Amino acid sequence: MIEVHGTRFGTLSIDPDDVIRLEDGLLGFPMSRRYVMFPYSDDSSFFWLQSVDEPEISFIVVNPFDFFSDLEFEVSDADAGSIGLEKLEDVEMFTLVTIPEGHPEEMRTNLAGPVIVNVSTRKGKQILLSQYSARQPLIPQEYRAEAREQAMREIRQPKKMAV
Repeated sequence: MIEVHGTRFGTLSIDPDDVIRLEDGLLGFPMSRRYVMFPYSDDSSFFWLQSVDEPEISFIVVNPFDFFSDLEFEVSDADAGSIGLEKLEDVEMFTLVTIPEGHPEEMRTNLAGPVIVNVSTRKGKQILLSQYSARQPLIPQEYRAEAREQAMREIRQPKKMAV
């Protein structure tokens, strides 16, 4: 087991087989190359992406297909080769989420910089896609008032963290 001592989650014991290795890091975070991902809560579409190398770094991520059913991503042969991806069913994808402080209803995700992961090798890579926005809203405008109310209710309730 690997122990990660962070400020957000305290000490995490991580099975080395669960570590996702991003050889190039993430944009802006080149030194963090090993991550672990776990659910934000039991019934959430959101996940935490926690750096193993720099425990103070963590991100909220989502599977973009949970929010946008019409997405079409094309992975180049070079990107697929860099993570040993040979079969389409071995790929998982997630995108980083930004939640503006005090305005959770305005959360957005970076569809222009998704991370692909080969589930067999646990190797991943952030790829760049010019056809999508780096600031894509997750919640349509017409649902934002309701989403804000829901988020504020959840903030007031104590969280149960699943690791």
